[in-house]
Amino acid sequence: MRSAIRSDSYAESVKQEIHESTRTSKPSNRRLKTNDDVQQRSLYYPSGNSLPPSARSSVRGSTLMTSLLDHPDFQKRRQIENTNSKQLSPSPSTVKPPREVSVRVKFIRLGEVITLEEKFYAEVVIEARWLYDPEAASWNPNLYVKNALGDVKQEVARELVDNLDEPVYIDSRNYDIIYVWEIRKVVGTFWEKLELNSFPVDVQQLSLQIVTRCSVDECVLVENRFQPSMVNREAFLAQQEWFLYEQIETRSTITMEDFSFRPIRQSTYLVTCCVARRPGYFYWNVYLLIFLITLIALTVYSVAPEYPQSRLQITCTLLLTSIMFRWSVSRLLPPVSYLTLLDKYTLISLVFISLNSIWHSIIGFLMRHMNISNAVDYYVLGLSTIIFLIYHCIMFVSLYQALRRRQIILESDRKYSTKLAGMFETFAQGHHAVQHFKDRQNSSHVSLFLKHLHKVIMRYNILKTDKIQVMCLSLFD
Repeated sequence: MRSAIRSDSYAESVKQEIHESTRTSKPSNRRLKTNDDVQQRSLYYPSGNSLPPSARSSVRGSTLMTSLLDHPDFQKRRQIENTNSKQLSPSPSTVKPPREVSVRVKFIRLGEVITLEEKFYAEVVIEARWLYDPEAASWNPNLYVKNALGDVKQEVARELVDNLDEPVYIDSRNYDIIYVWEIRKVVGTFWEKLELNSFPVDVQQLSLQIVTRCSVDECVLVENRFQPSMVNREAFLAQQEWFLYEQIETRSTITMEDFSFRPIRQSTYLVTCCVARRPGYFYWNVYLLIFLITLIALTVYSVAPEYPQSRLQITCTLLLTSIMFRWSVSRLLPPVSYLTLLDKYTLISLVFISLNSIWHSIIGFLMRHMNISNAVDYYVLGLSTIIFLIYHCIMFVSLYQALRRRQIILESDRKYSTKLAGMFETFAQGHHAVQHFKDRQNSSHVSLFLKHLHKVIMRYNILKTDKIQVMCLSLFD
């Protein structure tokens, strides 16, 4: 009896379970209090216990997926990922091209060029110009000179100008194009690698490496096409030792930032002026003296070969004198790994005198023990004279080639100066423009105050005249 009742109740429970699977289940109060997420799922989705085992897993997966997609935290995270992906891969229309900053350099004063330390003193003015952007009004390229040694003195001034370099005020709307004109005065000592292969008839290039602190994707330094760079030859302080050319070479390159955690490509603007050494001092004080010392070495053959001690005494004195000259000349140059023209000449002269000393030391021994006649000594004198003439001819040819290169540079410098005089302003006019710019910069605040004061006075005069007219009308009435 009990078994029949139990079976009937089990069948009814199964039927009830199947019928209840088609409708939503009511959540319990205990789950409502414990978990809000479970409460939301139980309201919209059937209970997992009320489904058959085959459909229970699919319902659980679908409910979990839809609940995750509809969750507000998941939607917020998805929006953040979408914004980050847009920032990492912006559209081509939103990418801005790099700003072009036109640069012009004026060498106001060039000082002493120290060959031993490979540095030079200069006072330059760097003019930079770029388009004004109201959205980034405070932007500037942050220029600096990379090859400066130590602390340099700088003075920076900026102004808004138009195409004619006239001052522009932001309040006025009558200007289509506005430029930011920056003038940077730099005074200091700069490093330059000197090429001394042709010393003392060498030509050196004195360069300034102007670098921006911005990356190449943000800023590019270009040459000012309308106003070229210039140099003041009259204010060259080392005119007794060097000849300054008027031609200036410019070049834009890309360098890497040294002090950074990641490599940053920066735009670099190179400005180079040329100076040629005046070799007169070395002609008279080094070349001529070594030539005379070497020539006197040939006169030792006038002493009889039977007295080699007299010959050796004179030759050794000449050799020590040549070594002293070689040492005094080497103090003027940095310790380079190659030989200059003057080094080659002095070393060949030392070798020539040394060979003559060796011959004078053995000629006496040969004449006493081998009965060699004096004619051999004359043959050696003739051979020494030929060698002396040959290596001096070679040195003259090498000097001529070095001087020929200087002549070519001088011809190109003349063409550049005539072109500069015919098309562009002179240095005095450019320097006057810079001074005029500084005067405007210093008096800008005063001029604005005077304009405001003038407006106040005009308004006061208008009010005063109106009051006088009213008083006159009242009197007549």
